[in-house]
Amino acid sequence: MRQFQRVVFLIIAMVLLIMSGCNNKTSVSEIDSTSWAEQIKIAKVEFTPAKRLEVITWHDYVPQEVLDLFTKTYGTQIVPTLISSNEEMFDLLRKNPSKYDLVMPSDYMVIKMLKAGLLRRLEHGNIPNMDLLDEDVRRLSYDRGLLYTVPLSRDCIGIAFNIKYVAGIPRNWGFIIEQLRNDYLAYRGGIRKEMRVALGLALMLRGYSPNTIDPGQIGEARDLLIDTIKRHGLKLTGPQGGRQLINNKILLGLVWNGTGAYALANNPDVRFLLPEGKALVNYDSIAISVESQRARTAELFIDYMLIPQVSARMSNYNYFAGCNSAALPYVEKIIRNGPGFMFPDEEDRLFLKDLGANIKLYEDAWNLVLQTKTPDSLVELPLPKDGIFKGDTRGANFTKKFIEEMEKPKNDSP
Repeated sequence: MRQFQRVVFLIIAMVLLIMSGCNNKTSVSEIDSTSWAEQIKIAKVEFTPAKRLEVITWHDYVPQEVLDLFTKTYGTQIVPTLISSNEEMFDLLRKNPSKYDLVMPSDYMVIKMLKAGLLRRLEHGNIPNMDLLDEDVRRLSYDRGLLYTVPLSRDCIGIAFNIKYVAGIPRNWGFIIEQLRNDYLAYRGGIRKEMRVALGLALMLRGYSPNTIDPGQIGEARDLLIDTIKRHGLKLTGPQGGRQLINNKILLGLVWNGTGAYALANNPDVRFLLPEGKALVNYDSIAISVESQRARTAELFIDYMLIPQVSARMSNYNYFAGCNSAALPYVEKIIRNGPGFMFPDEEDRLFLKDLGANIKLYEDAWNLVLQTKTPDSLVELPLPKDGIFKGDTRGANFTKKFIEEMEKPKNDSP
C-alpha cells in the first residue's frame, strides 16, 4: 500500500510538472528573480559584523543570491569552499580550524566533528529563528536539543531512472542490479561517489547494516561495487550526477532525492522513487568551527538562513526539503510536491553512524573500489531510437543469480 501511495504521489507530481510547462527546460534554480527577497524582514544588529566568513559547503547547495543578500545587508563577504563529501569537509576543518567559520556536515559527520572537538556550542539567544525549526529535528540523536548544529535540509537516497529506456518500477533495491544486467545499460548506471553512502547501499543490498564493522561483510560490499564496475561500467557520480541524469549519460542511479527532483524538473523522462523497506537518510546541518574568530557573525548568518523566504530559496535552488515548515508557502509548488520532499516513514529511516577507529575498514575497502577500472572489452552501445531496451532483463531472479555468481569461488590461476 505504501508503494502504491508513492507511485500515486509521483503521478501527481508529474501532472503538476506538465501543467507548469515541462517543455520549458529552464530549471527553477536558474530563473533570474529578485522577488523572493522583497518581503524579507532581516534583523538589525547591535554589533559590527565581520568583514568576511569562510564557509565549507556543498556543490550546488546554497544559491549565490542568498549569499549576496547577506553581504548587501551586513557588509560581510561570504567565501565558500565547495566540497563533495563529508570526509573532505572533515579534513579541511581538522587541518585548519581557525581558517573556517562555518561548516555544513551531515549527521554522522557531526558526531565525528564533536568527538574531535571541532565544533563550537551555539548561543541560542543569538539565533532566534531556531524557533521556526520543525519539532522533530530537535530530537535528532546525534545532537539532541541542537546544542552544536542547526539542520537545514532532510535528504534520502532513492532510485532515479529514465522511463524511456528502463522498464518497470523499482519496488526493491535489487531493481538496480536486475536492470544493470541489460547490456544497453553498460556505463549508464550510477551511484554516489561518497564512501559511506556507496558502501552503505552495497551493504544494504547484501542484507547487512550500513554501519556494520564486520570485516567480512564490508568486504562483500566492496566486492559487489568492484564487480559491478568491472561487469557493467557502474559510474561513481559526484556533483554532476543530476546533470548526467538530465542528458541521459546516467539512465539508472542511486541518488539523493534532491538530485532526482532536479533531474525530473529538467528531463520529463526521469522518475525518482523510494523502494519499499529501509532507506538511507541524513540531515545536512550548519555549525560553527570551535576556533572561529567571527562566531557572532557566524550565528547571525545561521539565523539569516532560517528566515522562511531564505530557506525556501534554498529549496527552490537545490530541490531538497528544508527543516523549517514556515518556508513551505514560499517553495515552488512543483518542488514542494516533487521527489525532493519525499521522505521515508520514521521506522524506515536508516542513519549512517560515526564508527570511530573502525572507519579504517571502510577506507581500505573504498580505496580498492576507487582503483577499479572497467575493462575496455565492455562496450557502450548507442541508445535505441525507439526507447525501451530489448536487452537481457528477465525478472526478479536476477538479483539472486547475481549474488550467487558473486559467491562462487574465484579461480586466480592463469
